[in-house]
Amino acid sequence: MAKSPSTSWVIEPFDRLRHDRSGFECGIPILDEWLTTKVSQFEKKDLARTYVLVETGSTLVKGYYCLSNHTVIYESLPTDQAKGLPQIDMPVVLIGRLAVDQSVQGQKLGEFLLIDALRRAEYLAAKIGIRAVEVDAINQSAKHFYERYGFLTLSDDPHHLFLLMSIIRKLQLPPL
Repeated sequence: MAKSPSTSWVIEPFDRLRHDRSGFECGIPILDEWLTTKVSQFEKKDLARTYVLVETGSTLVKGYYCLSNHTVIYESLPTDQAKGLPQIDMPVVLIGRLAVDQSVQGQKLGEFLLIDALRRAEYLAAKIGIRAVEVDAINQSAKHFYERYGFLTLSDDPHHLFLLMSIIRKLQLPPL
C-alpha cells in the first residue's frame, strides 16, 4: 500500500467487495464506465490488475490505474530506440487506464498514481524482462501529462507513448 506525502491518501489493490466506485466521475465517460462496470471482470479473468486511490480510512475510490503485460511492435519504435535491439516485439508494462475523480483533480494525485505505477513496473522489471512502460493516451491532455514525465511518442500513433525502464531506474523511486 503506497502512502502519499500528506499521508491522507493511499493506493491499494482493488477489491470489488470493499471499494465503493459508484460515484466515480473523472470527466471521461469511458474511464468512469470501465471502473464501475468492467474492472471486476478484468480482475477475475487476469487481464489487468487495478490499484485504487482512497483517503486513509475510506473505501470511496477517488482515482485508479490498471496494469497489464503487453508488447510494443518493433516497427513502432523510434529509430534511435530500435538501434542495437533484436528485431522482436518489446516486452512492456501497459498502464491501461489512469484517472482521478473530478472532486480531487488538481491536487497532483494523477502524478501520485503514475509514480506508484512506475514503481510497480520497476519492481516487475527486476523479476522479468520489461523494456518500458507503455500508455495509449486517451486525449491530448493525457498525452501532455505523460510527456511531462518523460514519456516518448512511438511512431505508430501520436498518442502511443513509452518510458524506458532505464529512465525509470534513474528516477530512484522508493521501493514498494
